[in-house]
Amino acid sequence: MINWFYVIILGVIVGVFSAMLDWPFSVSISIILLFALCSIGFMYYIAFASTNLLKIKNYIENHKKDPMLNYLLVLENGTKEDEIEAMDRIIEHYKQPVMKLTYEMNRAIRLNDFERAEQFADKLMDTPNGPYGKASIAALTGNRDRAKSYPLKKAWMIYAVDAQLALAENKMETFDQSAEKAVEGAKGLQRYSLYYSLIKARQEHEWKN
Repeated sequence: MINWFYVIILGVIVGVFSAMLDWPFSVSISIILLFALCSIGFMYYIAFASTNLLKIKNYIENHKKDPMLNYLLVLENGTKEDEIEAMDRIIEHYKQPVMKLTYEMNRAIRLNDFERAEQFADKLMDTPNGPYGKASIAALTGNRDRAKSYPLKKAWMIYAVDAQLALAENKMETFDQSAEKAVEGAKGLQRYSLYYSLIKARQEHEWKN
């Protein structure tokens, strides 16, 4: 998500200097393109590689009009009802089937509608989200053998499922250890999402007990 306001400002500045210094047109265009490429590179670094939660949050807040990024802010500060509404906006906004199915599954899991969540997970089995969703559902229902039977592609997924199992089994020390490893293994927006969803899961477990 390039900040086009800054691109326009840069274009004006480069245009002024180009006129003053008699730069070739190709030089001016190259400077603007370089800025745009750096902006795109920074965006992808934050989204997929950063481990700094504060920088990730700043990025999210600057782009909170995007339904998916807005959902991450809601995940940190909102109620369960707020989360459902935010996921509804994602499902309505995005047209990509994997995105829609993933958030339909997540929405059903958040509502403890595990039968419906399984249906969406079945449609995602050719992606990493399907097995992870299946394992999460099994973990949340306390089915350890089934939760550990799915091949998960990423280390953070394995630790996140371990944390969910520990919560179902009321093993809070194990939960804390697994949750920490899960967050450490995730990067970018996934790290932010995982961090706050696990904090909220622990809080809700404590309220129930």
